[in-house]
Amino acid sequence: MARLPSPPLTRRHAATAPLSRAQERLWFIDAAAPGSAAYNVPLLTRWYEPLDPRALASALAAVVERHEILRTTYGLRDGRPVQHVGAPGPVPLEVTARPPEGDEELARHARAPFDLAAGPPLRCAVWQGGPDGDLMLLVVHHIAVDGWSLGALYEDLAAAYGQALGGGVPRLPELPLQYTDFAEWDREVSAPSATAERVGARLAQLRGASGDLALGSCPPRPQVPEGDRRGAQHLFTVPGELSTAAEELAAELRATPFVVLFAAFQAVVQRWTGREEFLLGTVAANRAHPAVEGLIGFFVNTVPLVCRPEPDRPFARLCTEVRGEAFRSLSHQRLPYEQLAAAAGADRFREPGPLVSVGFVLQNAPAPRLGDRPRFGPPRLLPTGTTKLDVTLTLEYGDDGLLGTVEYDLDRYGESTARQLAGNFTTLLAAAVAAPGTALRALPLTERTAGRPPVTVLDGGRRDLAAHYRQRIGAVTGGRDVSREGEA
Repeated sequence: MARLPSPPLTRRHAATAPLSRAQERLWFIDAAAPGSAAYNVPLLTRWYEPLDPRALASALAAVVERHEILRTTYGLRDGRPVQHVGAPGPVPLEVTARPPEGDEELARHARAPFDLAAGPPLRCAVWQGGPDGDLMLLVVHHIAVDGWSLGALYEDLAAAYGQALGGGVPRLPELPLQYTDFAEWDREVSAPSATAERVGARLAQLRGASGDLALGSCPPRPQVPEGDRRGAQHLFTVPGELSTAAEELAAELRATPFVVLFAAFQAVVQRWTGREEFLLGTVAANRAHPAVEGLIGFFVNTVPLVCRPEPDRPFARLCTEVRGEAFRSLSHQRLPYEQLAAAAGADRFREPGPLVSVGFVLQNAPAPRLGDRPRFGPPRLLPTGTTKLDVTLTLEYGDDGLLGTVEYDLDRYGESTARQLAGNFTTLLAAAVAAPGTALRALPLTERTAGRPPVTVLDGGRRDLAAHYRQRIGAVTGGRDVSREGEA
């Protein structure tokens, strides 16, 4: 793993600090669309034992005391956004002695906006007495957390809760660094004067490839702030046998599973757009220093990748080329996306439009280590009814295969598009890993003899909202729904 260059990343003990480049982008999005839930991170967990609200309150306070980012507020100083670390204190906790009154109650909590100026960027709600255990919904604003943070968040919560159950005041070890230390370092190493040459070099590599994509026939992109884009989700699965086959092919090609999965998605996008050169976006963890690997905070960066899935190219050859492009692209993961996008917008040799409009994400962050007898299950992310790009296909590892989500802009696409895209991806991937020497144009997109896959869509309608939440909650409660009476 590449290490961060000088200046050194050290503890600075700053109560007020500038925002990191990634945080600054989210702050401006929030300012342009106040009240948006686009960057809420709602995490639902099921407890395996009766939850003690007092112990949970103490544990949450201990976690917030250890991680300053969870008690940070955001405002302006001299016309620039800054973050201010507040004193340790309690986390807003709402406890209800009954199961949720239908799925919409969970949705209401998940979508409630944050006030970044007032804080805190974290709240918790608990429902007790359900047939399959108590439920806990932890909602964090993305400006304070990313996917790689969840391991530290839930491991610390479990440790502090165990201490609180024993009757003591939970105490967690002090961290050698805090997020404000990273933010100040980040502003120094990613100042435009320090990155201009690298931005120019990367932009030259991207030139000629457009990220402004239309998947089939669709309306124009709505001119609304990013935080106000209405989104929907389609859920699907990649079976365990197929996921394993993709991993085995990756090993044969001396590549990662990301390379094989991303190559398959590229091939599908090529068939939908007819383009043989384009840009897709992914996210990089951006934690290249061992001192920040255990921190909670927003580190991830969007990285555009050049895609050239020529139809006559064998799939295995495409994987080899994707491996090289992924290496080149991720070597630039420290370049702030907003700087690259701004430079692309000013480049007279590029087509107008967004640098990236379609994304692909493989969530491979380590799962929280909760011990042999965990008190609660793994967190499940609930939808917020928003979207960040036109389309994003996300995969994460489940107990048996990959769990897939197609998130899409409701003003451009419908559920049939999302369903078809997911089905095309799974079908093409299966054919590609079975015969990687096959040319891309010969790989099938549909199984003509198979039935259409089931659909779960969150599109703002009450019926679809309930269906989507039932599927998400089912993953937490063992397949049972929650209701007012606590019955399945």
